Amino acid sequence: MAETTELHARLMEDARNYDPAAHHRGLLAPYRDVLLVWRAKFMSYEQIAATLHSHGIKVSPAGVGVYCRGHFTKAEIDRARREAREANRAAAPARVSAATAPAASPRPAESTPNRRGPKIARDNY
Repeated sequence: MAETTELHARLMEDARNYDPAAHHRGLLAPYRDVLLVWRAKFMSYEQIAATLHSHGIKVSPAGVGVYCRGHFTKAEIDRARREAREANRAAAPARVSAATAPAASPRPAESTPNRRGPKIARDNY
């Protein structure tokens, strides 16, 4: 019984001394723009965690996922993808002759924001 009381006292002391600010929730906040670019380039959470680990930042893929889902909207990631694509087009040489240009392939239709997609079967729980 004395052992249980002693354990309880130690745990209570740890609980009182816990500093939530010392927790590493904000570990990825300084690298928000980097994470946004990586997610815009379809880099997986595992790849991001491995890259950060190689630079000395120890974070799990689940931690990267929680951060990205909590701090990035789909629209924000799509915007970063468009900006990267436009930057690549601007950097590409514009002098391509008609004879050397590849045949234009039909592009898939861009999704309209207010238009719903095809109806599919879903389980409504």
